[in-house]
Amino acid sequence: MTTRTLLARAVMVCLLFAGVHESTAASKPSPGQALAAMKKAAQFMIDKVAVNGGYVWVVSDDLTQRWGEVPARPSQVWLQGGTERVGEAFLDAYEVTHDAYYLDGARKAADALVFGQHHLGGWHYFVDFDPKGLPEWYRTSASRFHWGLEEYRHYYGNATFDDQVTADAAAFLLRFYRTSLEAAYHEPALKGLDFILMAQYPNGAWPQRFPLSADYPHDGLPDYTSFYTLNDGAAQSNIEVLLTAYDTLGDQRYWDGAKKGVEALMLLQGPEDQGCWAEQHGFDLRPIAARTHEPAGYVVRESIGVISLLQQFYLRTGDKRYLTPIPRCLAWLERINRESAAERYPVPRYWEPGTNRPLYVVRTSELTTEGYGKYKWTTKPSETLCDDKPCMGEGKQIVDVSGLRSRYEAIAALDTPAVRAARLPKTFRRGAPPANNDRVAEVIASLDKRGAWVTDDNSVPIAGTDTKPDTRENIRGISTQTFVRNFSILMGYVRQSPVASR
Repeated sequence: MTTRTLLARAVMVCLLFAGVHESTAASKPSPGQALAAMKKAAQFMIDKVAVNGGYVWVVSDDLTQRWGEVPARPSQVWLQGGTERVGEAFLDAYEVTHDAYYLDGARKAADALVFGQHHLGGWHYFVDFDPKGLPEWYRTSASRFHWGLEEYRHYYGNATFDDQVTADAAAFLLRFYRTSLEAAYHEPALKGLDFILMAQYPNGAWPQRFPLSADYPHDGLPDYTSFYTLNDGAAQSNIEVLLTAYDTLGDQRYWDGAKKGVEALMLLQGPEDQGCWAEQHGFDLRPIAARTHEPAGYVVRESIGVISLLQQFYLRTGDKRYLTPIPRCLAWLERINRESAAERYPVPRYWEPGTNRPLYVVRTSELTTEGYGKYKWTTKPSETLCDDKPCMGEGKQIVDVSGLRSRYEAIAALDTPAVRAARLPKTFRRGAPPANNDRVAEVIASLDKRGAWVTDDNSVPIAGTDTKPDTRENIRGISTQTFVRNFSILMGYVRQSPVASR
């Protein structure tokens, strides 16, 4: 019996023994009680909710209906914070408890991803274990939504970087291989990482999907999937996972790919008075429209993400060239705060290139010839609606620029490799919430007899008709996001216990 096995059994026995006794304070469960709740919840997810080791976003309480971003087939499991995020939670639990049950749960999730990996190495939004049924599902179910969700109207057969899908899956497989050292996962992990390099344009940018395809122009717009894409973390997550791969494996190709990605972002920065970034850029480097609800415009979220990457590259290299774009972006963020306060307009998602006017996306009552809803892009705040009335806003601060500037100045002042290295993030991880001991008792009490955390606030998409709009309805069900959050709270509590720290 190995030393690790002996340690694991000792930890388990001590924690479970602690669970036999009542907590000295009713509001403070014992670590053993938290550990028992973790195991019960994990068993329910693995035995009752999972399909071939993978997960969707929401399953109805009676386990008969399943949803990802759209209603899911019985043979489907989802990425985008589904399967790979549960797998990460199980790896966290294995590192805390050394219980092989959690490693096996993570292995099942890894197997689901390996099954659904594109032959070149990336991933689609979901894995379908019955792929022959996909054309019919796209035609009769996924494509029925009148507003948005355009990515489900047409099946390209390729992989996507949208919503960090491929980056998160590759990161999870890399971590699973690094943890288990099981040879079967080495090639799929490397294949996922190499796919990210394969898809990179010569200038360092990435498309939204790969292999490249432009066979679905619609709604009067060209196919957007080959544009240089920052939207929903596409470029940022690719760069971050390549950095993690370089730190883990030492392969220079991953560093070079990440560096090229950051160089591309610097190339895409807007002009002096709009020194920021858009969700998508065209091949002329300018902001470009993508889906019908995504006009060409500069945005806050992706711009802040680029600032974070530039600072990380300075911390890694000491090259202040990576810091030079940041003041121009901070100046733009201060500008939109100023103009919002002066004009008192509702906060937009986009700002029009050139004019810097707020750019809004408004639904109209019109339909396209294909039966999908039309959007209107407008710079007139009076045309936006809040509860069917003009929504004029209150001129609120859009972004905390002072906090961003303080962090930038603190990082720029770090002038030695040692102090810079101390400020670097340790690994590419997403989704694990911080410890919250105040909620442990509540989390344990909310677990039902089956081992399920059932909530009634999971909004799921319901397709409408020509006369009835699409809706988001609340159902009573099991949410993957809720499982990961509650499971992680319990795990953080166990990790902090004196027994687990031995």
